[in-house]
Amino acid sequence: MFTDEEVELAHTLKADGLMWAPAVGHFVWDREHLIKHASPFGGRTYFILEMKHFLRRSRSLEHLTESMVWLPTWPQVREQLRIRGVSGDVIAKQLADHRAIEEGCERLELYRLLHQMIRQR
Repeated sequence: MFTDEEVELAHTLKADGLMWAPAVGHFVWDREHLIKHASPFGGRTYFILEMKHFLRRSRSLEHLTESMVWLPTWPQVREQLRIRGVSGDVIAKQLADHRAIEEGCERLELYRLLHQMIRQR
């Protein structure tokens, strides 16, 4: 579901200060191999369906937040952009300029735009 490039960029977003609180409905990349079961999505990508399972593995919410990398979905990254004041027109232009829809990489372009916004602050 998530490309290697999206996972790498999500890791960069985290390193650059994208804050998040683990919650049900989030996809995460398990960079520290906390989860011992194979991922149904491949590449150590997991979906938080129940927090108790993830908290058992990480021992605390803080450790879970440090250990996992959030992989925002399309609506979640759009919300992050909205919070930063990015208009729909700017998003549409970014997608068009990079032929994201034609290339099938819309979410990646949204990640790139979010990365630009975070680095500008």
